[in-house]
Order: sequence, then structure tokens, then C-alpha cells
Amino acid sequence: MEYVGLLAPIAFVFALAALSQVGTLKKEVEQLKKELNLKK
Repeated sequence: MEYVGLLAPIAFVFALAALSQVGTLKKEVEQLKKELNLKK
């Protein structure tokens, strides 16, 4: 069970990276929505 404590920091880093990716995706989706609305 000791190795779980060692994996926690790695999991935390991956979680931060995933949140960053989600934020980037949201920005891209918003930009695409704006572009689509302009073309209508």
C-alpha cells in the first residue's frame, strides 16, 4: 500500500494537465462557435 502514496503526486500532475487541456478545448470550441455564427 505504500506505493499508492508515491503515485499520488504523479496522478496530481496528470490531473492538472487534464484540466489544462479541458480549458484549452473550451476556448477552441467557443472560437469555433463564433466562427460558425459569423458565417450564418
